[in-house]
Amino acid sequence: MRRVTFSFLTLFVVGYLIAGTAAAQSGGAHFQKSSVKASISNGGDLTVSWVEAGLGNGNVDYTLTADVTADYYCTSKSGGTPNAANKFTSSGSPEANGSFESKNGKVSGRLTLSVPAAPSSEPPTCGRGQTLALQQVTWSNVLLTDVTNVVSYMFPGTFGRTFYAID
Repeated sequence: MRRVTFSFLTLFVVGYLIAGTAAAQSGGAHFQKSSVKASISNGGDLTVSWVEAGLGNGNVDYTLTADVTADYYCTSKSGGTPNAANKFTSSGSPEANGSFESKNGKVSGRLTLSVPAAPSSEPPTCGRGQTLALQQVTWSNVLLTDVTNVVSYMFPGTFGRTFYAID
């Protein structure tokens, strides 16, 4: 009877430890908040980098989404912005996806969302040596999601950058 009880107790403890380890590997996934950062490049693209911990082994899939508004204006060779109607606002909701390998229970990743381009074949058209340039960009509702473990990080507020002032 003692041998049966001891064996059952041993089996129970081993089972509990295995189940607890599996739960810790998948249930403890979290973004290290101080590591989640966003930046806007000189071209207006938004790059998000992060470290996520509490992961098991294997690949982890991520999705980055946001809303974006980009204003394009014609600029002169001297960099001025003529007061004209040839201005264009482009908006969208781009998405970036990536799969990263977990190392020692962590993933360090980076995904980039591209700013929507102004159409080159439609108005606005720039005349007399002017070129169409990105004047400002605003990113909002930026959401990073670990699709594998169903963990998300929503950035508070908006991110914006003005590339040149309007005359």
